[in-house]
Amino acid sequence: MPPHNKKFLAQKEREDRQKRIIIITTISVLVIVFGLVAYGVIDRFVLTPKVTIIELEDEEITADQFEQQIRWRRRNMIMDIDQMLTTFQQLGGTPEIFGYFEQQLMLAVTSLQQPLMVGQEVLNGLTQDIILKVEAEKMGIVVDDARIDQEIEEAFGYFAGGTPTPAVTLAPTSTPATSDDQDGEPDPTATPLLQPTEYTEEFFENNFEEFLLSVKDIGVSEETIRDIIEITIIREEIIEIVSAEVAEEAEHVWIRHILVADVDTANEVVEKLAAGEDFVDLALEYSLDTSNNENGGDLDWFSRGAMVDPFEEAAFALEVGEISDPVQTDFGWHILESLGKDDLLLDPSAYEQLRNQAYGDWLSEKETLYQPIVNEKWSEYVPSEPALPQDYLAYIQSISLDQPELPPDVPTDE
Repeated sequence: MPPHNKKFLAQKEREDRQKRIIIITTISVLVIVFGLVAYGVIDRFVLTPKVTIIELEDEEITADQFEQQIRWRRRNMIMDIDQMLTTFQQLGGTPEIFGYFEQQLMLAVTSLQQPLMVGQEVLNGLTQDIILKVEAEKMGIVVDDARIDQEIEEAFGYFAGGTPTPAVTLAPTSTPATSDDQDGEPDPTATPLLQPTEYTEEFFENNFEEFLLSVKDIGVSEETIRDIIEITIIREEIIEIVSAEVAEEAEHVWIRHILVADVDTANEVVEKLAAGEDFVDLALEYSLDTSNNENGGDLDWFSRGAMVDPFEEAAFALEVGEISDPVQTDFGWHILESLGKDDLLLDPSAYEQLRNQAYGDWLSEKETLYQPIVNEKWSEYVPSEPALPQDYLAYIQSISLDQPELPPDVPTDE
């Protein structure tokens, strides 16, 4: 073999150098690509979940928690739509019936189609929640795992203490033995009795596990479910504390009234009452309130907050037996007569309203006191899933156009 000359050696050296450059470049590109992929994975699953969306004192809501709360909210909105459509079908599925659901359905659909609307709603709720957590700690409210476990069990209808559930099975009654039926076998024609169905711990655990798998599919963890239950318990505890002074009794008045369209007619009624004509007869003759004009305009007992302001002010200012001057409201002109005034027990809805009002006033005060820090880039962490199934949307649109398709059949986790 002839010896390599200088020219050949120089060319080989250049080729080797080029190969090294190509190899180094390839490795560098691979390293960069791998680094970008790795960073993306780290950013998505390590860095992003730890980004703080809301913080107050020692409490914080991370991006991962924020995202899961939105997914949970969207899931519930879709289930609400499913329930409304189911009820709509059960009531006949006509365009007339659809009118009762249309506004609420369209609002839910619009919100789901605009993720930031749901994101803003969840952000507002979590901002309140973080205030509740800070206050709960100061109030000494502690919610342990056992309390959360109990709430979950009861939500699924399982009561470890043995409280019966409404689920039932049918069992035939037995007839006494007769000369023709000495064995006393059950009578197949006897009326069935309802017997409680045992809800075992195993049954509960299976149901709960199925539920967790269903929410895991939409990106919601068991930890988030427990967080939601915890803040619900905290809220209930705080409501109990801040509404403790809300009295179960309140001043009530018993009023009857006559409603007319204008002040001249109202003055005419007042003059007739002053002349001694009967209130019941005049209510039947004049009153436009068809819900009570046939029983003398009787509104029965009510407490403050039940009527519009001008009417309420006049009602509580009257002495028993006194008739008011004409009172104007958005409904027209009223002549009121007081039939009674006393401190009575509030009905449950009125009492609950006062409790919620006390809580609302307390929360407004705390929102003014505290200023949770909200990440300005929160919108970057708002998911658009789970999305409303297309067949739901098509079905709703077909109903609104009075051309209903077959109802959607998308299974839920309930």
